[in-house]
Amino acid sequence: MTSPQDQMSEMGLETSDFNMSGSAISKDEKDKAQKILDATVKLPDNRHCADCNALGPRWASMNLGIFMCLNCSGIHRRLGVHISKVKSVTLDGWKVKWAQWMKQRGNVRSNEYWEKNMPAHKKPTESSSSMALEEFIRAKYERKEWVAIGGSSASQGGDKKKQQEEEDRKLAEKMQKELNVSKPTPTGKPVAAPAAAPAPAPAVDLLDFSAPAPAAAAAASSSQSNDLFGDFSAAPAASSGGGDAFGFGSDPFAAGSGGGGDAFGFGDAPAAPAGGKAKTAVDIMSLYNNNNNAGGGMGGMGGMG
Repeated sequence: MTSPQDQMSEMGLETSDFNMSGSAISKDEKDKAQKILDATVKLPDNRHCADCNALGPRWASMNLGIFMCLNCSGIHRRLGVHISKVKSVTLDGWKVKWAQWMKQRGNVRSNEYWEKNMPAHKKPTESSSSMALEEFIRAKYERKEWVAIGGSSASQGGDKKKQQEEEDRKLAEKMQKELNVSKPTPTGKPVAAPAAAPAPAPAVDLLDFSAPAPAAAAAASSSQSNDLFGDFSAAPAASSGGGDAFGFGSDPFAAGSGGGGDAFGFGDAPAAPAGGKAKTAVDIMSLYNNNNNAGGGMGGMGGMG
């Protein structure tokens, strides 16, 4: 179905042709135009309002080529003359070419264009509210929501379906391209493997005095330069002068020293046990007790009495 503008062009009309005032029309032309309008509005296609189906429309939109009821004519006026030019069928003067245009166009032919893609339930009735009527009329003529776009009515549905399929295809291709874009792999230094846990230290027998503790032995052998005070457990080095730092001469505890006894006059120091193995504190005390019982050391203290 052709648009109103295309059909105007076929009839040699332009939109500006509908701008003339009725006062510039001669009486003879008005009469001729009125006869055409009266016959046209009585046609079956025009017996009902183009927008609400009210019976007996007496108003018309010249440029749209439709007949309408009084209620719908008021809404058309609010659309503005750039959309709809409203005139009364009986009260206003018409030119012959306007009347002929209305006869060629009419309600049925106009609605085939304006309501081509309209759902059936969208059509209001004469009992519909003014708000519902205005919403419908604005959607129909102002927003052109349901117009037939190009081609015949038979091919319109197929064209619209093809257009939708093409849009869906383009959207799918766009999404696929976005998914195929390779993401940059993060570059960075390789993460070092965690260090192995140190081996657990061997169990130490705290009651065994025959061997030094492993931790102490390892610390002593690792570095002596870190010990600020030296190794106090080591015996002082023997000097060439034959005496220690306190003037006791040779080592008072050394066996066979020139003093003939220990540092405190208790007699000879107990001899080191054979075998070279270090003795415990109990073994050392037992040696002193044996020596004293023999009368070597305690005799000296008796003489002091």
